[in-house]
Amino acid sequence: MINQKPRIVKRIKKNFKINEIYNTIINSDALETMKKIPSNSVNLILTSPSYEVGKEYEKGHSFEEYLNFHEKIIIEAKRILKDNGAIYWNVAQTPKNGEIIPLGAVFYNIFKKHDFHLKNWIIWRFDGGLNCKKRLSGRYENVLWFVKDTNNFIFNVDDVRIAPKWKNDKRNNPKGKNPTDFWEFSENNCIWEINRVVNVSKEKTKHPCQFPEKLVERVIKGSSNEGDVVLDMFNGSGTTCKVAYELKRNFIGIDKEMKYCKIALDRVKKSVNHNGLSNNNHRQKKD
Repeated sequence: MINQKPRIVKRIKKNFKINEIYNTIINSDALETMKKIPSNSVNLILTSPSYEVGKEYEKGHSFEEYLNFHEKIIIEAKRILKDNGAIYWNVAQTPKNGEIIPLGAVFYNIFKKHDFHLKNWIIWRFDGGLNCKKRLSGRYENVLWFVKDTNNFIFNVDDVRIAPKWKNDKRNNPKGKNPTDFWEFSENNCIWEINRVVNVSKEKTKHPCQFPEKLVERVIKGSSNEGDVVLDMFNGSGTTCKVAYELKRNFIGIDKEMKYCKIALDRVKKSVNHNGLSNNNHRQKKD
């Protein structure tokens, strides 16, 4: 019997079946854990690695070490993704020695080195954030959508369509329009205007950098199907886990900080109680 109930484990063993860790948050090192995950077993990876801006979990290494570590993560991601799998990689720009380093461009070259293919470079614009004194204040981040095979990938465009700007235009698709690659999530959903999770946000937790649920929902709906496996190897506050579970996907989260694992599990459990979800809502796909 497979335990589908959301839970935390300290580590995973080698040589296991992927469904043994469905709906599990793993309190361990991301790279070492990914090395144990079976090849071709994950449908979608959605994650946001650190931006190298001095958070508590970013200290103690050089920028070169940071890049080398994440290249190893990307290599493992390629191995564990299914042939039609995708990865969404959310990074911003980072200040180094008085200049801005475009992490999106840096990571694009690493992904291409390992034979990933870029489907979209999504610009996520938002309000709020630090006000800079010696440069223009940053108000956008990058979400890079890569696939393993340009002829074989999931894109459920009808699940992520948005209302057209000009509603009386007869050329409009009655199902709505493609949301494009410039995301601003507004209240009327005419544009993808998803604001950042700030201190006054209803979904805010104690994690310093938190995914907005609307952004995660669009990605999961667009690039996976019910019963699929969604992984976030830098799980943080667990937004990917929470939303994946609500959308009847099976999540796997990895984080080395137990305090964030507990926050993530608590969010999933509260969502289960609030939305009336049960373990029976999550089917297992047969490969």
